[in-house]
Amino acid sequence: MIKIEEELKYVSNITTNIKKGCYMPYVYGVIINPHNGQQNKVAQLFLVDTGAAITILNRSFDFLFKGNQTPIIDNMPIQYGRSLLSDGKPVSVVLPIYNLKLKIKGFEFDIHAAYDKNIATHSLLGHLGFLNNFAHLGISQKRHKLTLIKEEGNNYA
Repeated sequence: MIKIEEELKYVSNITTNIKKGCYMPYVYGVIINPHNGQQNKVAQLFLVDTGAAITILNRSFDFLFKGNQTPIIDNMPIQYGRSLLSDGKPVSVVLPIYNLKLKIKGFEFDIHAAYDKNIATHSLLGHLGFLNNFAHLGISQKRHKLTLIKEEGNNYA
């Protein structure tokens, strides 16, 4: 069994007008390019986003994708939040999808991830290729804990 537990991180002043914060599920991870072994030297902070269909990497991972060194396996339209055009249609961007590895607390996972060079905030960990690997996902606001549990040998995807 693989069990990952993290303390929720307190984020203050989430908006300009509401001077209140909350606890959010973040984990530190390292992204590894299985094609050439490149990886980020310092673990990056990822927001565990239960509303994200796929993991989305921010611009700090640009070194992994320069010079076509990582094959694109697909493209996917991504819509952030409820952004709408004036005609009511959703705003989306088509992003390349890659096969990568994610290492968290010594555990390594094969993931699918989109790369968005325009994101400056934290990268997101989504369902496809990451969260759907776990039998249990728990976020306790009372205990301020994130818990991910995967039974050995089981794939839930």
